[in-house]
Amino acid sequence: MAIKLYDLRLKGDRRPSPFCWRAKFALAHTGLAWTEVPIGFTDKAALAFAQSTLVPVIDDGGTPVKDSWQIALHLEATRPERPLFKSTQARAFAEFASGWTDQTVHPGLFPLLVADLYDKVEDKDRAYFLETRGKRFPGRTFDEVQRTARESAIPAFRASLHPARRALGTGVYLCGEHPGWADYALASALLWCRAVSSFKPLAEDDALVPWFERMLDLYDSMGRRAPATS
Repeated sequence: MAIKLYDLRLKGDRRPSPFCWRAKFALAHTGLAWTEVPIGFTDKAALAFAQSTLVPVIDDGGTPVKDSWQIALHLEATRPERPLFKSTQARAFAEFASGWTDQTVHPGLFPLLVADLYDKVEDKDRAYFLETRGKRFPGRTFDEVQRTARESAIPAFRASLHPARRALGTGVYLCGEHPGWADYALASALLWCRAVSSFKPLAEDDALVPWFERMLDLYDSMGRRAPATS
């Protein structure tokens, strides 16, 4: 029985959720097939079987698993023949990469694309998005937040990615010769932007650009084939 992945969908079948992208990369890394169940922000009832209100959630043959990190650990435990983490050190680095992406990359990127993201939200979900995300910017519209961020915050955001450039060095992936969780976490953040905005988070000469192109080509060009905003 194929795994079901509950995935966030916006207008034009865009799939922006960076956490769902992490789950997709983990499934592809493990060599598993899956079917996607696209839902909107307010389709919370669809996730009740997993006692969750947020994507990603997978249904693995009747076993529900929520949260991208927990999904990774579940795949690691149930499909040891192609591990996501080949050592305790690799798992520790993966957990560090998740935390760095969640606490540094996502908060830096969100103001740079929030108005474009809101524009792509399904009509039925716009009030929910405005209420839940708007409270992060009291007294300011999404357009104001995005415009100000693009005027002043781009250099700081790009500088915040320096740890990834150092990890990449002269290698092919952040994890070395083969992609791993750290690659998946950062690429998923950039795919979040790619799905909803024409804004380019990386400078053209950034060493991460060819790395991201390689990430888009992974697993039968999974990332490249996803609907994007040019």
